[in-house]
Amino acid sequence: MAQEDKLIDYLSKEIETQTNNLMTFRARINLAVFVGPFVLMGSLVFRNDIPRGIHLWSLKTLIPATVLALIYLTLGWVCCSIETQIWRQCNIWRKLIAELSSGNGSVKPDQLEFGYPKLRLAYLIVYSTMILAFVCVGILISQVQR
Repeated sequence: MAQEDKLIDYLSKEIETQTNNLMTFRARINLAVFVGPFVLMGSLVFRNDIPRGIHLWSLKTLIPATVLALIYLTLGWVCCSIETQIWRQCNIWRKLIAELSSGNGSVKPDQLEFGYPKLRLAYLIVYSTMILAFVCVGILISQVQR
């Protein structure tokens, strides 16, 4: 029973670690997504060159704005996928803890593995779309009328 207790403690700590990593990931993404546009707009104001307007219906503005909107949706979708993958793994460990606590189960080594089939691709998509977002924002700012 001592081995099971140690394994339960380990899995509980692993779930806590994954939850903390997830919160850190959310904070990083939220900083870029929610604060980024305000920093860019603030830079225009603090240049002492307050813009008069932006031509919303020109193709030079409409295309980057549409791409930027799609990027935000893509970021949301991929971040949700990353979170879902982490929560699934934590749920597998929770079930294993429940089985061990009830004394009904034994642990196989493959039950302790962390599955990450598409995690690398998800991060590649997130950071690639962030780069593209900065390009689109740069294009939009260049279209501001002075």
